[in-house]
Amino acid sequence: MLLLQLFINGLASGAIYALTAVGFALIYNGTRIFHIAHGAVFTFGGYALYLFALPLGLPWIVALPAAVIATAAFGALMDTLVYRPLRKRGTGPAGMFIASIGALTFAQAMYSLVFGTDTLNLRKGGLPTFDVGEVTVTAVHVIAALVALIVFPVLQLFLTRTRWGRAIRALADNPRLAVVRGIDAERLYIVIFALGSALAGLAVVIIAFDLGVRPDMGFSVMFVALVAVIVGGVGYLPGAAAGGFLLGITQSLSLWQLSGRWQDVVVFGALLAFLVFRPQGIFGHMLVTRRV
Repeated sequence: MLLLQLFINGLASGAIYALTAVGFALIYNGTRIFHIAHGAVFTFGGYALYLFALPLGLPWIVALPAAVIATAAFGALMDTLVYRPLRKRGTGPAGMFIASIGALTFAQAMYSLVFGTDTLNLRKGGLPTFDVGEVTVTAVHVIAALVALIVFPVLQLFLTRTRWGRAIRALADNPRLAVVRGIDAERLYIVIFALGSALAGLAVVIIAFDLGVRPDMGFSVMFVALVAVIVGGVGYLPGAAAGGFLLGITQSLSLWQLSGRWQDVVVFGALLAFLVFRPQGIFGHMLVTRRV
């Protein structure tokens, strides 16, 4: 039963990683920006939830979606204030990446300055739990599973069945041709950043409700999400989701034999293994025909 419990815990962690990884991959595929500051956007969502739920005293049913919306807006604002001026100057991928690192570092410093470096808890007491035989399922497990089951199919339908979704796919596949065909790239970039950031917002409200908020929380989650994108296959959104779940489960199952201090080593090991033996990722063969 211990392995089953670890597997369920891994599914919940995997849902967090998958949401963050898909948000990052969506932004990267659509804009070609290695948006490492996605981790800062992730953390912003946690502090937004804290402000809405505690100082402002909003009910959870209002604070949770408000935090996700605020995270989406912050991501779109980051594109407008950081990346758009650089695009107008013709900055290349390396310059964008350096700017993203700068934005991440600056944001983390501001979070520490405003909120302090200690963890801010959003609740008191333990989580509601449900016993299924000898396995314990928490409210976070249930919420993470429901969010993943709903969000990923809806996102896929959005990308394949809506005008905005098809425009994002076209921009990801061939940016120059998409612009020639009349797609407003700058306007679409805002939509892409907002949508990818909203996915990070969904992930952070789940984990913040369980573990609280701290300034550097986005970096650790973002690191695993990046590995998930590589494991799944860069450029393929379902692969990023699969990579997130795979890493979450692998991390959790490693606790069967290893200390929790070795979880990052497990992630590094998975990354090195894929870079050496399958650099295109699990679904790399599908990138010939689609990118999102």
